[in-house]
Amino acid sequence: MNNLDLNKINLLQSLKNGNERAFEEIFYLYQKKLYCFIFTITKSEYVTEEILQEVFIKLWSIRDTINISMSFDSFIYTITRNLTYNYIREIGNRNSLKQELWKDVCYFHEETENDIFYKEYKSIVDGIVDKLPIKKKSIFILSKEEGKSNQEIADLLGITPKTVKNHLWKTLQIIRIQLQPYIKTITTALLLINLFYNKK
Repeated sequence: MNNLDLNKINLLQSLKNGNERAFEEIFYLYQKKLYCFIFTITKSEYVTEEILQEVFIKLWSIRDTINISMSFDSFIYTITRNLTYNYIREIGNRNSLKQELWKDVCYFHEETENDIFYKEYKSIVDGIVDKLPIKKKSIFILSKEEGKSNQEIADLLGITPKTVKNHLWKTLQIIRIQLQPYIKTITTALLLINLFYNKK
């Protein structure tokens, strides 16, 4: 067994044990390869990014099932393939609905009558951000609200751009997970608005 294999085994064992640093290393090792794999199927950057996030959320949630003696590449690619095909199956019969919903979202941002929904949505996100650890909160605000680059944030906080990127990725996962209970309500509201204005 060479040193490369041994290092990977140690990395995977650390991941199984819940080591976040090991998870970050796995993320950086596989994100580009998995992105390309998913994109060849979906042909959509947005969908690819969504599925890629789901892959790593899934990996973290089932990390204790990783078999060190088996191929990790096969393990993570199986997760990726299954999530990709599941996503495609789920949306296969909903393209028209997705297009209509997207029109509603655009309409909802443009019309003052619907400002209340945007404000509610933003207040939820703001509440999530307020509860973040101070470093994640600062990085998120500097990036998303002040528009600073990862390098600029790194220089301001005395950390590396890679650390900035990692904090932003984790923060977006936190926001995405905590928003899930509200998504159905917001989507329903948008659809009701669409029905109401269609009747006028």
